[in-house]
Amino acid sequence: MSSRSNSDLSYPSSSPNSGSENETANSGRRRGKRNRRVYFSDERRRKSGRIRKPAVDLFSALPDSLLVHVLSFLPIVYAVRTQVLSKRWQCLWTYTTSLVFRIDDGNSPGNGKSDDEFVAFVDKTLSLCNCSKIKKFGVQFVYESEYLSNVDMWTELVTAKGVEEFQLDFDCAFGEVTYSNYWLPQLLYTNSSFKVLQFNQCYVMPEGVVSWNSLKKLSIGNAVLSEDLIQKILAGSPVLEILELYCLFGFNRLHVSNASMKKLILRDICEEGIVPEEYQIFNFADYSVLEISAPHLHSLEISGAFENKICQLGDVSSLVDAKLNFHVTGYEDYCDIIEVFENMLKGLLQSLVHGKKITLGNWAIKLLSIMELKGLRSPLLKCECLTLEAGIRKSFFPGIAHMLESSPNLDTLVISVPSSSYDEDEEYFPDQLCKFDGKNYWTSRKKPFTCLMFRLQKVRFLGFRQYEVGNKLGYYLSFVRFLLKNARVLQKMVINAEIVGCNSQKEFSRAAQKLLSFPRSSPDAVVMFYE
Repeated sequence: MSSRSNSDLSYPSSSPNSGSENETANSGRRRGKRNRRVYFSDERRRKSGRIRKPAVDLFSALPDSLLVHVLSFLPIVYAVRTQVLSKRWQCLWTYTTSLVFRIDDGNSPGNGKSDDEFVAFVDKTLSLCNCSKIKKFGVQFVYESEYLSNVDMWTELVTAKGVEEFQLDFDCAFGEVTYSNYWLPQLLYTNSSFKVLQFNQCYVMPEGVVSWNSLKKLSIGNAVLSEDLIQKILAGSPVLEILELYCLFGFNRLHVSNASMKKLILRDICEEGIVPEEYQIFNFADYSVLEISAPHLHSLEISGAFENKICQLGDVSSLVDAKLNFHVTGYEDYCDIIEVFENMLKGLLQSLVHGKKITLGNWAIKLLSIMELKGLRSPLLKCECLTLEAGIRKSFFPGIAHMLESSPNLDTLVISVPSSSYDEDEEYFPDQLCKFDGKNYWTSRKKPFTCLMFRLQKVRFLGFRQYEVGNKLGYYLSFVRFLLKNARVLQKMVINAEIVGCNSQKEFSRAAQKLLSFPRSSPDAVVMFYE
C-alpha cells in the first residue's frame, strides 16, 4: 500500500523527554511490533476478524412473547403506535394483555378532542385485539348515556376474555354534581376471574347474589351504597383483602367480618346528598354516626371530608396500622359542639391502643391541642411509629406534646409536611389555639416524656418545603432543639428539604448550621440532611 490516509490507526511514539536513554530503549523493545503501522488487505482483515460487524438489533432478537410483555407496560396509545416500526411490529400490540384507556394520556386520541373520538378509539382497539386473555382493562373519561352501548360492549368483550383487573372510572362533566351514571351489567356480579375491581360513578345494583370468588381488591367511589348491599358484596367476596370506599353516602354502619380482609380505606363519606329516584327503595335514616367494625383488619385509613358524620370504631382488635386524616364538615358552629369532637377522637384512640403505627392529620392534631390545653388525657397507646401529616406550627404544639405523652413506647417519630400550605381547618378552632406562649412552649415544659427518656431512636422531617422557611422556621428549630436536648437514646434525625430559590436556600443553610450546634443528650445522635 503506497499511501496512508489520516484515518489510519497508529500508536503515539515516546516523548524525547520522558525518561533516560535506557528506559526509552527498553520501552521501545517492550512495545516491539505494536508501534509499527500494519496494513491488511480486505481479505486478511476478514480472516483476522478486524472488520466490525453491523450492530445487532437486540429487540429483533427477542421473542414475540417478551416484546408483547414489554408493550403491556406502555399506555395503550403508545403501544398502538409501535405498529409503524416495521412489518414485524404491525400486529404485536394486538396481543398485549393490558388495555388501559385514559382520555388525559399525553397525545392520546380524545385528549383535547371530543369524547366521540376517544370512544371510537377504544372500539377499534378492542375489535383488533387478538389476545385470548386480558389481564387488565380500564377506561377513564366523562361518561354520557349516549355511550351506553359502547361501554356494554367493552364490558362483555373483556369479561369473556377472563379479565382480572377491571376499571370503570367515569368522571362528571364539568359543573355537574351527580352520583352514579352507568348501570353495571348483571354479568359483572358473577365472575370468578376478577381479582381487582374499581368503579367510579357507576350504579352498583346486583339483582341476585354477588360471586366474586377471586376478588382481592375492590374500590367503589361516587355511589350510593346501603348497608345491606355492602354486606351482600362482602359475602360474595370471600378472599377480599382491600376495600376502598370514597365519596359515598347511604350507610351508617360498616361491619366487615371477612377473615381475609386486611385493609380498609374510607374517604369523603357524606350524610346527605341528592338521592336518585332509583334508590328510593333504600331506607335513608338521618343518622350522624358512622360505626366501623372489622375484627380481622390490619390497616385502616379514614381520610377526607366526612359531612355530618361522627366516626366510631367497634371491634378492630387486630389493627396494626391506622391513619386518621379526616375532618368533619357540615356544622354551622364547631365551637358549640367541640366536646362532641373531643369525645369522638378520644374514642377512636381508645380503639387504637394496640396499634403499632398511627398517622394523624391536621384536624386530629388540633383537637388534641385543645384537649391538652384543657388538661384532658388520652389513653396510653402502644404506638411505636407515629406520623403527623401536618408539619410544625404553633397550634400543633400542644397536640404533639399530647401524643408524645400518650405514646411511651414510641420508637420513630415522623413529621410530614402536607403538599399544600393552605390549612382548610384553620377556621374551625381559631380562638382555643392562640392563647398560649408558642415561642417558649417547649423550653417551658418541666415534665419529661417517657418515650424521650427510654425509647425514641429515629426522627424524620419529610417534605420540608419553600413555605416552611420564614416564620415557621423558628417553630421547627425550637422543636428540634427540644428533641435533641431530651431524647436520651436518639440514634438518627433526618431532615429532607425541598428548598428552591437563592434566598430561601441561604436562610435554610443558616438554620441548618444553627441546628447542628444544638446540644444533644444522646452521644450517638446523628443529624442528617437529605437521607
